[in-house]
Parts: sequence; structure tokens; C-alpha cells
Amino acid sequence: MIEAVLFDIDGTLLDTEKQVLAGLQHALKEQKNLTVTSEDLFYTLGIPGEKAVADFADSPQEIAAILTSWEEQMKINFQSVKIFPGIIDLLRGLQKKGIKMGIVTSKTQSEFDDEVKPFGLNQYFQTIVTASDTTKHKPNPEPVLKGLENLQVNPKTAIYVGDAVYDLRSGQQAGARFALATWGAKTHSEFAVANYQLQNPHELLDIVQQENN
Repeated sequence: MIEAVLFDIDGTLLDTEKQVLAGLQHALKEQKNLTVTSEDLFYTLGIPGEKAVADFADSPQEIAAILTSWEEQMKINFQSVKIFPGIIDLLRGLQKKGIKMGIVTSKTQSEFDDEVKPFGLNQYFQTIVTASDTTKHKPNPEPVLKGLENLQVNPKTAIYVGDAVYDLRSGQQAGARFALATWGAKTHSEFAVANYQLQNPHELLDIVQQENN
């Protein structure tokens, strides 16, 4: 039985890779005169911004400066962000089936407001858990557990959909099943333990249908 589905944002609902990586590259060049390839920054996808920039900063002040520059660049590159094909149909389909839905993201509340709200996805979700809502973050299970608590569902009846190893660890450690959004994921051996590997969003509707029959 599936009662609820939780979603990550970057690489799952929204195609933000270009925006996120280009913004961070610009911030590192501007603040630290560092030239870092996109490949060397892939690991920052799906983790809180403060943690992502900590490797490149020598003080809290530098972390704050890089984050500010990064956020400003993200706003400039906003037009490059798109909703992945099939996502709206998936959300509408789950809604029609009476499935509870939520977002669990490493974005802060202000980042969510600036970068996600404009896409109008909020109408589909009963809860939104940002990095501002928990003391611990992915890969810790606390954010997913918070989302499930807000929805009042047992982890065993929930699926967390994400594209990163941190998503997988957070979801499975919370006791939920994990569905890999392959359309936004980078290859990683750990994904072999994912409960589902979705080739397209519609496959999740099929899984829910089968589980709930």
C-alpha cells in the first residue's frame, strides 16, 4: 500500500543542474578566483548550499560571501530551469488517486521561495520540508521523517523520489522506499539498492497502481 510520495526538487522535479553548477562556478571565480569544472562540482547537487561551499572557504565570512554570490547568480540564470517532462502529469495523476504528496529538499526556505514557488508546483503538495525546517539534513533521515510526520503516514507506506545518493540514504534510513529519478541522476554504484529505478515519471503511477490494487 502506498499512501504518500515525497519528492526531492533539483534533478527530480526541476532540471536545475545547469543553473546550480554555473551559479556556483561563477561564485567561486568571483569570490575566490577559483576555476572549478562542472564535473568536480557534481557532488554539491542535492546537499545544503552551506555544506557545498564549505570546501572552498576558509571562514564563515567567506562561506556567506560565496553563498550570496551563488544565490544572486541563480536568480540571473532562472530562465534555464525547466520542469522535467511528465512531472505535471505525474503529480496530477497521484493527486487523482488520493496520494498524499510532499517535498523534501536541501534548499532553504528562502531559496525555495525564490527558485521553486514561481513554477506553481505548491498546489500539489500537502507539506514542504526545507533545510530551514530541520537541524540535520540529507543523508540523515530527519528531513524525510519530518515530511512523513507532517503527512501522518507510516514510512513503510511511502516512497521518496530523488536523484542523488543522499536522497537514497535519507529515504531508506527513514524506513521509506526509494525511487531513483534516472532523468536527473548521475551514475553511482549505490543506486543498485534503490527500490525502484524510474525511467520516466509515468512509471511511478504504474507502481502506485500496482501496489494499491
